[in-house]
Amino acid sequence: MAFLPFSQQARKWEPIAIELRRLAGVSDGELLDPCDLASKVGLRIIDAHFALEDFSAADKHHLLITARDHWSGGVLPEKLPDGSCICILNPNHPRRRSRITLLEEIVHMHRRHLPTRLCESVPGLRVRGYDRAQETEAYGVGAATLLPWSTFYHAVDTGTSLEEIGNHYDVTTQLVKYRIQITGAYRLYRSRCE
Repeated sequence: MAFLPFSQQARKWEPIAIELRRLAGVSDGELLDPCDLASKVGLRIIDAHFALEDFSAADKHHLLITARDHWSGGVLPEKLPDGSCICILNPNHPRRRSRITLLEEIVHMHRRHLPTRLCESVPGLRVRGYDRAQETEAYGVGAATLLPWSTFYHAVDTGTSLEEIGNHYDVTTQLVKYRIQITGAYRLYRSRCE
């Protein structure tokens, strides 16, 4: 039986994360590279500059400069003839943030989440819908995949700082904080760091 997080929500996600780590061929102690896992779930990562090369200069500027903080990545819902899908990541985001973004997209593919639909929010304006349950699961499982509980717990239990944990797993300190809170380990972390 696997050693699972304290919270019920994180307990549901951990077995899926373990499955993804096995699919990637990495142990709990090894650093997982989401790029290596992407192809195993049918994702092809395309450079955003290449994907946007036919866009106008104004549209590129808007997506890559003006609105760069409003999108992280996404998967085109139409599959390629070989069954894979194209994933585009925001090239202006730091690498550590892009790691969790890609893991979220991997989880969507692995869990066969249905793409959200375009809806007309006001006449003439179509926006993509948002499925909170799918997004919550994708982020939670992605975080568990990058920060496996069996080794993450040890780091928390020994009072390792957020920065050290982030550096060890090559993730942002925001993701480390999220993982501590969502697993129910916040009180343990506080008791070890005070």
